Order: sequence, then structure tokens, then C-alpha cells
Amino acid sequence: MATNNLHVPDDLLVEIQELALMAGKTVEELAEQALRKGLDEQAWQELLAYGQERGRASGFTEEQSADIVHEWRREQCR
Repeated sequence: MATNNLHVPDDLLVEIQELALMAGKTVEELAEQALRKGLDEQAWQELLAYGQERGRASGFTEEQSADIVHEWRREQCR
């Protein structure tokens, strides 16, 4: 694993150190976990925005989309 340097404001570093101590983890483990969660959340929000845009472009209402999904699932089970 490569060594990386990342600037973290002092107040945030203190908070991370306290949380890591309470969780029985290293600062690096806790920081990695938080970064991964943040990146996952960002990817989810991008996917959600894409889905909403595609939904608007389709011309179907949100209520209609649920019916369309249910119908598609029924057809897949046949």
C-alpha cells in the first residue's frame, strides 16, 4: 500500500482521532471507512439523479413508473 498524505483540518483530525479511539480502530481505518461511504453516497446520488432525469425524459409520471415496473416483473416471471 502506498503512503499518501492528506491535509485534514485540526478540528476534524481531533474528531476522527476520538472516534477511532472509541471504535477501537486506527485513524487510517476510520478515515478509509468514511471516504468509502462518502464515495458510495456520491455514486448513489448520481445514479438517482440519472434515473430521475431519464424518468422525466420518458414522459411517464412517477405513479405510472411503478405500474410499468410491476408489469415488467410479471412478464419476466412468465
